[in-house]
Amino acid sequence: MEQKSMNQSEEAFPSSSKYDNPELDSICKPSTEPSEAFQAETIIIGGGIIGCAIAFELASRGREVLLLEQSEIASGSSGAAAGMLAADSEDFAHPLIARAARDSRELLHHQKEQLYALTGMEIGLRHTGFITPFRSYSELSRCKDKQNNSSVKNQLWWDRSTVQREAAWLNRDVYGAYYRPLESEVLPVSLTRAYARAAHMMGARIWEGVQDIRLVVNNNGVQGVAAAKREITCKHVIVAAGLHGEQLMSQVGVALPSCPVKGEIAAIRFSAEQAGYRPDRTIYAEDVYVVPKANGEVWIGATSLPGRTDRSVSAHSVQRLLTAAGYWVPGVKEAEFLRAWAGVRPSTPDGLPYIGQCEQVPGLYAAYGHFRNGILLSAITGRWIADMLEGKSAEEMGIEALSPERLNRKGVVL
Repeated sequence: MEQKSMNQSEEAFPSSSKYDNPELDSICKPSTEPSEAFQAETIIIGGGIIGCAIAFELASRGREVLLLEQSEIASGSSGAAAGMLAADSEDFAHPLIARAARDSRELLHHQKEQLYALTGMEIGLRHTGFITPFRSYSELSRCKDKQNNSSVKNQLWWDRSTVQREAAWLNRDVYGAYYRPLESEVLPVSLTRAYARAAHMMGARIWEGVQDIRLVVNNNGVQGVAAAKREITCKHVIVAAGLHGEQLMSQVGVALPSCPVKGEIAAIRFSAEQAGYRPDRTIYAEDVYVVPKANGEVWIGATSLPGRTDRSVSAHSVQRLLTAAGYWVPGVKEAEFLRAWAGVRPSTPDGLPYIGQCEQVPGLYAAYGHFRNGILLSAITGRWIADMLEGKSAEEMGIEALSPERLNRKGVVL
């Protein structure tokens, strides 16, 4: 139940789409639904990266899971993401998220082998590190002022001569750069679909194309979900529906606001003759990122447009992205332009995702609002939600700051 992104189709990601594994077609259709009343222990609403990661984690623990998606798996903001696992490069809003990002990156690396063993699907994981270049000493100083101690431990300083030796495709005028060797990235559609396929192979049911989903609750808490012209009873409902999460929660009087932030990305490709000009590591600069992908493309992003929900791509945005990328990687100017697309990411008033049980409605859980770090935080979010369903509290896990009730406690006007 994510926002559908335009200018991007399944065919745009030949190495990421369900066509790599035709069996996925047969597991994600609502035609598999029974005609009689149905039950499930846990229902997940939302077939993006967060919902599918939760389904995978729960299924791996032997839990009964039904995942409902209004469109197709990875058809929304997860499918429009760049797929960077920027645990050391990102400027996080809270130290808890900084720690969780590193834990999630490590967990996802371990999951890669499990996902492949179960599904035979590659997730496009590239573990080559990120480069953050600087034009001048003053730029470097501004970066140092914002850094925390943990990120400093995971980076190396490259002076100009080292940059020219290690990344000859970079602008020769680069003052210097930080190299963060632990950083990595994935093909987000591939990862999301691998999670879905693996969850299914471990017993989860996945229904796509399920419209008009409504939460069913009473004074005792969650009773189930009404969807596809029937009511499905359950013990737990996990809302992992991105921007639709706020609307679903409001059905039962729970206010968990989110704000849309539109982002645009462009894709280019270098020819065989241009191989020496193609970046082999991700550039994570202050004004742009340039991400070489496992499918041979290079993705350039991203704009940030708060409050925008349209999925159109402006010529101005594409020009700005290509100009910024072309400064750092001059070869971009000669590469083939492939396409551009937009996605809409859910942010929250305090910049933290909603993860945990809703105290007002027993059995109801939230897992949305990850903004630009949904891919990165997917693995750890799945683990946290699964732990909660097994009885662990947010306090035990050290994630009270992510409680869905936190804004009310802080007196934030919703």
